[in-house]
Amino acid sequence: MPRLELVIVDIRQLRYFVGVVEAGSFTKAAATLNVAQSALSLHVRQLEEGFGTQLLVRDRTGVSVTVSGDKLLGRARNILKEIQITEAELTNSVAAPSGEVTIGIPSGAARVLSGPLLESVRSELPRISLKMIEGMTGPLEEWMAAGRFNLAVLYRTAESVGRMTVLAREELCLVVPRGKPPFEDSIPLADLHAFPLAVPMRNNNVRRSV
Repeated sequence: MPRLELVIVDIRQLRYFVGVVEAGSFTKAAATLNVAQSALSLHVRQLEEGFGTQLLVRDRTGVSVTVSGDKLLGRARNILKEIQITEAELTNSVAAPSGEVTIGIPSGAARVLSGPLLESVRSELPRISLKMIEGMTGPLEEWMAAGRFNLAVLYRTAESVGRMTVLAREELCLVVPRGKPPFEDSIPLADLHAFPLAVPMRNNNVRRSV
């Protein structure tokens, strides 16, 4: 039964071998790879000794590959490409955020934002577990201050505190019974105190604003 010998190949040897072939000479490859020419020659020679066959033909014009060298060239390129892809995947995996994130969000906004937000997190931040808690702005602000959330989507009021980023702006509309004299295009909130108003329950941001 024939005896099989294990050939141990250094990735650097493959990288240098491919570099020499693509550059066309040891001199050009040494400059491109920023490696001493003697070191390149040594690594390629060790690669040839490991496989027991000549891989490159050296002459005055540069280098060319032998039949064995041509076979190795294609496989070496594939190996180096796979290593590059693996390195990128592992680097991204380590750098990607992970863990549980809790977001407070008003019920009205949740109906519009929850679906797209969950889908975006699932596709762009797969290692994040997103938990959403619905409520009114008042309680949400209190819970945010108490540290129950990592972040919150809130309707901003004059009482709102903390670091905020404006996501959208929304107009408030005043609805009046038929037959009432029409208002102008807009009315200051301060003028609404002269009218009996039907407003949401306490801790609602609209009620707090008026």
